[in-house]
Amino acid sequence: MEHVEPQPRAHGPRAFARDATVALASAAVVAFLVLYAVAAPSARLSADVGSVVPRPGSTAVVQGRVIEPDGGGLKGARIAVRRDGRVAAAGISDDAGAFRVEVVGRCAVYDISVRARALGSTVTAGTRRQLCPGDALPVDVRVVTQGHFLWIPGPR
Repeated sequence: MEHVEPQPRAHGPRAFARDATVALASAAVVAFLVLYAVAAPSARLSADVGSVVPRPGSTAVVQGRVIEPDGGGLKGARIAVRRDGRVAAAGISDDAGAFRVEVVGRCAVYDISVRARALGSTVTAGTRRQLCPGDALPVDVRVVTQGHFLWIPGPR
């Protein structure tokens, strides 16, 4: 077996500049990856609840639409109307994101919640309102995305 002497490492301004450039580029890549992980897109629901509108009828109605960030309807969102912690009525949004939930009961304070899947997670929004038979409550819910720090062209 032949003995090979290690080559001496280059020293001087060029070697230092090369090593510093490699170190800075490596640190920049690691920083970019950390920022990307922290700024990953997230979603939440934003609810716009209108004023109660009187209408003829013996039930209260909670109706509206769940809208995705692109403006289309979000199918499958679950709407629950609770009184005293118990579900008084429930519904699911249709293909256009529309929903209509009829609430049978007396005048009372109801908790209205909307639950949906967006960007791989479950998001919720809610409100508390007094409803009486004959009342209609308009509720429009929008999925709001946050954390997009990279622009990627094309459909999502």
